[in-house]
Amino acid sequence: MKSRFAAALVVALGILAPVLSFAAEKGPYVSGALGFSQPGDTDIKGAGINTEGDSDLGYGLSAAVGNAFGNGWRAEGEINYRKTAVDSLGNASGAGDISGAGLMINGYYDFNRDSVWTPYVGAGIGRALISYNGVSPVGSSRIDDDDWVFAYQAIGGVSYKLQDQASIFSEYRYFGTADTSFRTDSGVNVDADYGEHRIMVGLRWSFNAPKSAPAPTPVAAPALVARPAPVRASPPPPAPAPVAEVIRSYLVFFDWDSSTITPGARAILVEVARNSRTANISRIEATGHADRSGTDRYNIGLSQRRAKSIAEELVRQGVPVGNIVIRWKGEREPLVATDDGIREPQNRRVEIVFN
Repeated sequence: MKSRFAAALVVALGILAPVLSFAAEKGPYVSGALGFSQPGDTDIKGAGINTEGDSDLGYGLSAAVGNAFGNGWRAEGEINYRKTAVDSLGNASGAGDISGAGLMINGYYDFNRDSVWTPYVGAGIGRALISYNGVSPVGSSRIDDDDWVFAYQAIGGVSYKLQDQASIFSEYRYFGTADTSFRTDSGVNVDADYGEHRIMVGLRWSFNAPKSAPAPTPVAAPALVARPAPVRASPPPPAPAPVAEVIRSYLVFFDWDSSTITPGARAILVEVARNSRTANISRIEATGHADRSGTDRYNIGLSQRRAKSIAEELVRQGVPVGNIVIRWKGEREPLVATDDGIREPQNRRVEIVFN
């Protein structure tokens, strides 16, 4: 039953992942975690022996080296260890402890939520050394033995980004193994199962986080001022007052991975709405763009949300909704050319044009 659950989880991840959008970090990372370990009840069976063991709450820890692929998927190699004391065996108080060391290969999928919080799920397989240390009473004897067996685990958790390279995470794990085989001190061969629930807290450090650049102050295109009309030689007529021409194009910038209108951008949109009324503009085009720090698919959606935010703010400023047309280009038409994964503030923008 446990192995069927782990296999079903892996299959479900393969079906769901392609339909979920993501703006992912990519590159190598290391992580470490510690927490609480609670093994489930253990059945110990052999010739003349049939008992059930129960363990106290213990501890667990792990360390891993992995790589994020930039599309939501991560893979890693992990070393883990846990230890718990035996509480009871059958109807008698138990003695001894059960420990385990594992070498695992894990796969994860991170779910984007446009937030510093990132939920994820994962699964892993590998080998584990399960050790019984002075576990008694088992029949009329005790077990001091260990066994290498196949191991698997299912994982679910959430991480919180502290900064570009560091994240903390909290997760639940179910760790299980194939049946272990031991020999009691009296020479009786026994089999035992092993399953464990773990709650872990840890730190993940990425070595290839996107590079940040200083965010620019949102500015509009420079104002164009009409020149005064020429003055006739004689008699001089009154010169017309200078009249400023209406600006017909604007740039509004956004914070990284955000479609929220900043105070500086809102001031520009007040001017856009006022000038559109002054010039009696009937069509305003707003085109959203993104930098190259996420996947192309995610950035298409992000640029669309930015264009929609601009349109909604212009409507709040009194521009008729029928006068606004929105478009979105993702990362495909940068203002500043960059390599993939680079955070470039001038590419996180919406271009507004009067037609």
